[in-house]
Order: sequence, then structure tokens, then C-alpha cells
Amino acid sequence: MPKIKLLELVRDAEGGMKRHVEYLIQDLDKNKFDVILALSADNLDTWNFEKSIKVFNVKLGDRYNPLVISKSFVKLVQILKNEHVEIIHAHGLAGAIIGTAASLVAGTPIILTTVHNFPKKDLISRVAGYFLRYNHKIITVSQRMAEVVIKSWGIPPEKIEVIHNGIDPNPIAKYKRDIDKYQKKTFSFLNIARLIPDKGVDIFLKACALLLDKLSSDGFEVVFRIAGSGPMEKELKAFARELGLRDKVFFLGFCPDIYRIMSNSDVLVLSSRSEGLSLSLLEAMAMGKPVIATDVGGNPEIVKHGITGILVPPADPNALADAMEYLIKNPGAAQKMAMTARQMVMERFTHVQMVNAVQNLLIDLASKRH
Repeated sequence: MPKIKLLELVRDAEGGMKRHVEYLIQDLDKNKFDVILALSADNLDTWNFEKSIKVFNVKLGDRYNPLVISKSFVKLVQILKNEHVEIIHAHGLAGAIIGTAASLVAGTPIILTTVHNFPKKDLISRVAGYFLRYNHKIITVSQRMAEVVIKSWGIPPEKIEVIHNGIDPNPIAKYKRDIDKYQKKTFSFLNIARLIPDKGVDIFLKACALLLDKLSSDGFEVVFRIAGSGPMEKELKAFARELGLRDKVFFLGFCPDIYRIMSNSDVLVLSSRSEGLSLSLLEAMAMGKPVIATDVGGNPEIVKHGITGILVPPADPNALADAMEYLIKNPGAAQKMAMTARQMVMERFTHVQMVNAVQNLLIDLASKRH
């Protein structure tokens, strides 16, 4: 079979979606695929991929600007036709809308979308749900997400393929897991999140304040770090000051050296109100860090309560503070969970397994066309 002409379409992305696409571009078999990337050139310098990859500038970031959307649509139709693309693989809801519409006009034979986040009740989500019905396959990054996509958008179950996110353990391996540090009385909690409402950083801040009250007579020194940027940054910093956390909470902004920061932290806390399948959670586990996560989205598929980490209800700062206190005061249990989680990630959630699953799906779709 000749090489499959594949176009990966992604909006301006940070975090998990971006790394997911980078893994695909880097590791798909180049003997089987001719890969093209379409994304906004505005943040191209932050991406990591081979120079030989053909890149087209297609802006999907400003989803509410009709002129930008129209130009992106027309340009994408031209690219699909001129490059004779056989499979378009879109990422996210904006990608699903523009990618599917352009493919239908261009006559692209196979349409595929990976949904990275849960459907909402807004206009973008409803429009995306309509266009996704024209996709040949839809990948979801967790089983729970698949169930919600089927129910919310009326997608036939046979069109859904669950492929969990995966992480690259190789760059993580060089960061030594400092178990002895966990025995000391200074603890560092790390929250990695884009500063938007869905990530629940406000809940994390409330839990931090509650935890400090709990530990006020125990002699433990605790610091909290928040790695990430976003539109709520000023609001969250002001909220931290209101809670009396000025000298305890450190906003680090976007961190290109996140593995170093993670390695110097004792516990990762994920306080999301909604979550697909967090790569940060998998990376912390691969590094041997104890984790706390909210019981939402795909989190329960990797965090087995009391076995690979601690699950707490979403938007419940008291439960989150209790879990944080438990890990501080029970280092043996924390390390046992961390080691079990690390083994699980290495066995089931690597980027190689994710890429292989996507590659097998792409080849299967292409073979059914020929």
C-alpha cells in the first residue's frame, strides 16, 4: 500500500493536546505515512517536531471571529485538495468543526477527530457535535468521555474508539525520585493547570488555606506551587492574597522545565472540575510522585483510590485538604501508592502504546477505502 497522506489539524494548543499531537508527528511510521501539520504559525516556535514535516498556517484560535474562521476554512479546503490528503485527523472542537466542513467540501476520503475534552452546553460544542456525525471515527481519550460523547451528541457507539493518552517516560527517567526528601517536614504541593475555571485552581487555593489551618500546631512547613498561565491569573493571585496565602503560594506561570519543577515537588494535586485524561497526572506517576485528583472525567481510569493515588469529589476544598493532610502524615502509604502508579503507567500509558493504537486505526481506515 502506498504512503497514506495524513493531515493533522490542531488549534492553538498548550499542555496535553499539544504533546499528544507532537507524539503522533514524531512517532508515526514515516514509511507508512506522509504527515502534514496544519496549525497557527503564531506559536510554531513552541512546537517540537522534525524540520522535514510540511507545515501550513491555519488559524483556529479565534473561534468567534467569522472572518478568521472563513479564511481558515477556505485555506484548509485548498490544502486538502492540493495535497491530495487521504485522511484528516482533527483535534479539539474547533478542529472538528472546521476540519470536517472543509473535508466534506474538498472530498477528503476519511475524516477523523480526537476529542480531548468533555462536551459542554455551549454553541461551539453543539455545532461540533453536529459535524462529528460526519466523521468516520471519533477518538476519545477516556472511556468516560466516550460515554458522554455518545449520549450528548448522539454519536453511534461503533464510531467511537477509546485511545488513552500516553506519556514519554524517557525524559522523565533522568529525574531522580528523591524518596528521602519525603521524610522531611517541608512539603511542596504542585498544581499544574491552565488558569481557567474548569481546572479548579480556586478550589486548590481554598484547600491550601484549610490545610495550613489543620497543620498550624503540627510543625510542618508547607509550600504550594501553581504551574500554568491563563486568563484567570490576576483573579487567582488576588484570591490567594485574600486567603492569606501570599508567602505560601507561588504562581510559576508557563514552565518549559516542568519536569524539574515536578521532581522538586512532593505531591501533584489535580483539582479540575472537568478533565479528559491528564498527561500531568501520568507524568507525575511515572516520576514516582504521589497524586491527588478529582473524581471527574478520565481521572478514575488511572487513579484507583487508595491504590494508585487519592480521588476526591470535585469542587470540595475540605475533602482536598483532608487528602493533602493524609499524604503528609502517612508517607509510607503515599510512597506505596506512588510506586504502584508508576508501574501501571509504564505498563499501560506510554506514548508508544498511544501512537501505535492511533496508527493501527489510521491504517485500518485507509485499508477499508482501498
